This record gives sequence, C-alpha cells and structure tokens, in this order.
Amino acid sequence: MASSPPQDFDLIKAAEALLAGAKKLPAVSFSYSSPTTTETDAMRRQIAMTAKKIASEVAPAIDVVKSDWPVLADAAAWNIFMEWKVFDHIPLPNINPNGISFADLSKAVNAQESLIARIAGLLIATGKLRSVVGHPENVTHSRISPLYRSSHPASALAAVAFGNGMRPYAQWASYFAQYGRREPTSVNHTPFSFSWGHPDLSPWEIKALYPEYGSNFARSMKSRQIVGGDMKLTGPEALYDFSWVGQEAGKRKGEKVVVDVGGGLGQLLRDVVSSVEGVDANQCVLQDRSEVIDEAREAAAAGDEVMKDVVMMEHDFHTEQPVKGATVYLLRRILLDYPDEMATGILRRLAEAIPEDNHKARVIIMEERLLEMPTPMNRIVDMVMLNIGGKLRNEKTFGEIASAAGLKLAGYYAREGDQTCVVECARA
Repeated sequence: MASSPPQDFDLIKAAEALLAGAKKLPAVSFSYSSPTTTETDAMRRQIAMTAKKIASEVAPAIDVVKSDWPVLADAAAWNIFMEWKVFDHIPLPNINPNGISFADLSKAVNAQESLIARIAGLLIATGKLRSVVGHPENVTHSRISPLYRSSHPASALAAVAFGNGMRPYAQWASYFAQYGRREPTSVNHTPFSFSWGHPDLSPWEIKALYPEYGSNFARSMKSRQIVGGDMKLTGPEALYDFSWVGQEAGKRKGEKVVVDVGGGLGQLLRDVVSSVEGVDANQCVLQDRSEVIDEAREAAAAGDEVMKDVVMMEHDFHTEQPVKGATVYLLRRILLDYPDEMATGILRRLAEAIPEDNHKARVIIMEERLLEMPTPMNRIVDMVMLNIGGKLRNEKTFGEIASAAGLKLAGYYAREGDQTCVVECARA
C-alpha cells in the first residue's frame, strides 16, 4: 500500500501546478540541441521540482528509499565514462543519428566491449544515453550526455562534483571512525584528503598530484557563475551597490583603494574596474597564489586593457596583509573553503590592515550562504564544503567569526531564495 502524503501536502494542487507549468513551457523538442534561455530553464526547473515533490510524497516509502540507489550507480557510471573520454567518442546525433556500436566504442577507449555495453546500459536506463532504434548494438547521445564531453564546460564541473563530493562521501564511515564524529578543523585530514589517499595534504597539494583533476578544477573555477562574474555591482539591481567605492576612489587618487584577496584571475576585479565609476585600475590590487598571479599577468600582457594597470601580487592570505590602509578588501568565495578558526584568521589579517582613520573602510565578503530554509542543492554545497574542511554560513555565523577577528557586521545583504550574500564588515 502506498504511504499517505503528509497533511500539509495538497496532491491536487501540486498536480494542477505541474499541468499548468507544462502548458506554459514552449513547445520545443527536448533534444541535445534544444534552445535554452534563463526563462525556459527556470520553468523546466520548477516543473521538475514539482514532479519530484509529487513522486516523493505519494510513492511507497520503500520506493523513495530505493530511488537513491540508481543515482549512486549512475554517478559512478558517468564519472568513469568521462574519465575514459567515452562521451567524446559518441558522435552527436546531427552528425551520425545511428551513433556508434559498442564494438567500435570499446576499441576507441581501449576497453572490453562487454564492460562498455554494461555501463552504457545503465546510462541508457537512467536517460543519460540513448539506444538506437533498429540498431540494438549501438548507442547515441541523449539531450544531456553532450554536457559530459570533455570540450563542454559542464564536464569540468561534473568532474569536480564527483571528486569533491561523491568520492569523499563514499569514505565518510571510515573517515569519521578514524577522526571522530566532528567537523574537520583544518584543510588537511579532511574527508577529501582522506578519500584521495593523502590525509596530510591540503586540497591544492592533492590537485597538484593529479594534474587532470587539477585542470578540471581550474576550468570550473574560471566559470563566471562560480567566481562571481555577471553580478550587478551598481544600481538598484545590485545586491550590494559599490558606487560608494567609486566615490571614495575619486578622493584618494594615487592610493590603493580596492584589494581583491585571493581574487583568482581577477574576474570580479575586472567587473569592479569596468562598472564602478571612479575606480581606476591602478588603484586596485589582485592577490593570489604565485601560479595564479603568473597566469593573470600573462593574460594582462597579452592585451587585456582593463587589467593591465592593476597591481598583481603574490600573497598567502593566511599571513600578514602587505597592503595596508585600503578602503575595501574583497573576499570573493574564500571563507567557505575554511573552518571557523582559519576563516577567523583570514579576517583578522584584514582587520589589522584596515586604517583606523578611515571609518568607511570595509572588508566585503561575497559568497554562497546557508539559506534560512535550505534547499537540497544548498545543503549539498555545504556538504562539499564539509569534505574539504569548510562550511556555508549565515548572518549569525558570519557575525561570530567577524567578531572573533576584531570586526563587526556593518551590513548583511541577501535576497530570498538566492544563495549569494554580501557581508559588509567594519573595524570593531
């Protein structure tokens, strides 16, 4: 007998919402080449969430438990096919609608045919790949599987999701048995380092040992959606309006005004220079590890007019901040990678650098937050951070580490349902 849905779940209302959403969705084919827009993606996402909610609430409880099992096997299958470049050897339907035979596919990746056929069979069953009508020994792409090709940016994100997520999850029992049932307190001896067989090393040191994985991680971090690009920085649409920084920069010609601490290749700083009126590139400093700064310098030297005058500096943000007296110190997607004590240390270095005679000086934190009503994806991000020793935080916990560092919260900016937040800190 099916389990009864909870009293606060209205099956009829949910079903009507599902039908209404389906009617609104543009009549496009759901192929690998289906057109996509922000609006249609949002509609599809809402329809899928409603359908999943209905299935979860009305199916027999044992079926809901079992529904997770194919997901685990599915992740293992697409991950190993990505690693072996199997998806790369399957022709796109517009090139060859008959796909490729298991025999040819196995030769292309130097694997046993029966093994390839069995793993592909699972991905066909879960909808990641498709069988070919009239050609039972062939396989072709679904609308989803081209995203796993090594040429697609999403493949790097998927590889990192597995390496930072699924791989450590599988070792949780052994990890917590050895280290105790508590959160990691450093960036080594974490579930991530434990699962990769190098518990004494940090994530960066481990990625250096596995160049292909490190490359995927670097590619994923260049995604503007990850590093904070495409964010409005001024005007009513901005979550946090940086216009005041431009006004201060105009008063402080010749001074360093903005320091982007751990700023990667300068994706966020580029937006500051480009869109905040009054901020000159020579008033900005980009800091990161030496290999990252080398890459940023090469890009600027190659003709990057926006970044060519930015000061680029090698710096470890766990050590004393060398640029004293700046108006703004930016931390974009930094603190969530670290446990509380280390995050407090990073903030303390910046609190020490803030000028005492400038009451407008700020440390501005921009990163994902723990939502008031966390979604499954929000909680998954927090679990990935747990794996590497970090965590998502909310207004209360940001306030706690800021206070411990000698700062105070001057502002907390967030929109309902949006995982991004901006935390404005002033000298305590």
